[in-house]
Amino acid sequence: MAPMAREAGLLLTGFTTIFFSGFLLANPILICASFIPIFIYFMRFSIAPPHVSVKKTGLSGSVRLNQIVEMRTTGEVTGGPGVAVIYDEIPEPFQLVEGTNFKVLSKWFGDKSFGLSYKIRCTKLGVYRLALGWETRHIVGLTRAQVSIEETGHLRVFPKAPRIRRMKLPLKRTQRIHPSEGIAKIGPLSTNFKEIRDYIYGDPFKSINWKASARATGRGKLYPMVNEYEREGKLSIWLFLDASPDLRVGTSFENALEYCVRAAYTISFYFLNKGYSLGMYIYNHQGETLHFDTGKKQFIRIADSLLRLTPETGLHVFWDEGFSKAVERNQKHIVPQSPAIGIITHVTSGNWNDLLNGLRQILIYKRRKREPNILLINALPYDLIPKVNDWEIHAAKMLDVTSRAFSNRLRNLGATVLDWNPARESIEATLLSTIWLR
Repeated sequence: MAPMAREAGLLLTGFTTIFFSGFLLANPILICASFIPIFIYFMRFSIAPPHVSVKKTGLSGSVRLNQIVEMRTTGEVTGGPGVAVIYDEIPEPFQLVEGTNFKVLSKWFGDKSFGLSYKIRCTKLGVYRLALGWETRHIVGLTRAQVSIEETGHLRVFPKAPRIRRMKLPLKRTQRIHPSEGIAKIGPLSTNFKEIRDYIYGDPFKSINWKASARATGRGKLYPMVNEYEREGKLSIWLFLDASPDLRVGTSFENALEYCVRAAYTISFYFLNKGYSLGMYIYNHQGETLHFDTGKKQFIRIADSLLRLTPETGLHVFWDEGFSKAVERNQKHIVPQSPAIGIITHVTSGNWNDLLNGLRQILIYKRRKREPNILLINALPYDLIPKVNDWEIHAAKMLDVTSRAFSNRLRNLGATVLDWNPARESIEATLLSTIWLR
């Protein structure tokens, strides 16, 4: 028997017992007292339980990391007498710094208004669900408690606005200090002849050089040759972001994946703000592709995709893809457009060989080993791990040295590799060092 039905049954049993006891004993006091439980029983039907209506005011849809936000809730308790408990759900990673997020109210027959105000610190990147809940109880407690949870919106926590002012693409020959000096690989064709190259699937037939193709056929080539011209506009950039669960080295708030997301956010903000065309592929997650585009809308799309990589509790999807497979899947962007390549990951003994194979594929696609235009950011998260003894400190140093050794091997291919320790240096300071790289 349910608790409420049992309590109602006890009241009816008490009424019957006391009433017939008074009737048999001819005691009017017992007969009058027997109506008390039956009166309480009928109160559950004649008096409505309290009802709560709430509204969150001044809600901002997006905030910055570690920003303190004030949450305000107003509402009214209507209906019959009873008790109401109102609580505002706070995402687990957030920190309550001032006030309280719940309130207990008791009321009689009149309506009662209330207000709830508190401040939280947004300590983790991501998109979080905000919800309000309440619970009401009847004054006699013979009806079930009414519980309701209402979703009030979502809160997006972005990284702090990047402050990097200058950055240089890691070129071998041409030193382009300012992005405005870059030349695009996509966009309208100009009349400046660039080269004669092999035909690639998707090239227009009007670009085929029939004379050069005939001479190539005499040398045994089976594919035609096409004329390639310089394109107007600025240089394009393609980012590869590693979102593997293995990057969650550190704490739940500070780990390699969190800082890789911040690095991708900073790079996207910088180059899109300078007018570059930028695309991104997130591998080891869901194979999400953001095609080349420019402007603020592209940055908003990239930022939203980055925030979805940092949910409240772990990654929802494990996609064991690897960098070399990601390069193969995106050759349609790398081959015809020949963008500058950015890779954000953590180099370990488990993935450096896969990175090496992927970089070799990129060099084959770009067909210019002297100008690879490849920048790899190696996030080193071992200083973020809490340590309790000297053994753990020495182990973290050894892992750091091992990762740097593997990144040195990747430099032998001509790529620019930045070993970034986020515990000691910001991503802006690390990217600023590319100005002096050759």
